[in-house]
Amino acid sequence: MTPPPPHSRRGLGLPARGGLTFLAAVAGLGLVGVSGTAKGPYVLARPLVVDPNTAPRGVLGALPKMGPAIVGRIVAARDEAPFRSLDDLDARVRGIGPATIAALRPHLGIAPTETRVARNGP
Repeated sequence: MTPPPPHSRRGLGLPARGGLTFLAAVAGLGLVGVSGTAKGPYVLARPLVVDPNTAPRGVLGALPKMGPAIVGRIVAARDEAPFRSLDDLDARVRGIGPATIAALRPHLGIAPTETRVARNGP
């Protein structure tokens, strides 16, 4: 006479637990297999390009290497006269140098004077 199969505390024997574990693994693999991936090519978004002559303080502050002090200096300098180029920005604003201009170049663009839009405040 063979002894009865061992039971767990929940009443399921070893074969039942093994079968349930197997089913759970198959179901998990099935979910991974059917989970879709993005179809088609990935599209990289272009960086946001703003004009330092018209951009609000908050937008300028969100750009790389821009802290509140530099943003304040940019606003003060643009109130005296608009920037004509990124080199002009570099020359007129203390704290902006070659490394900062290099980091900002993809994000800043100077609009021609006749197409500039008026700011809605500093």
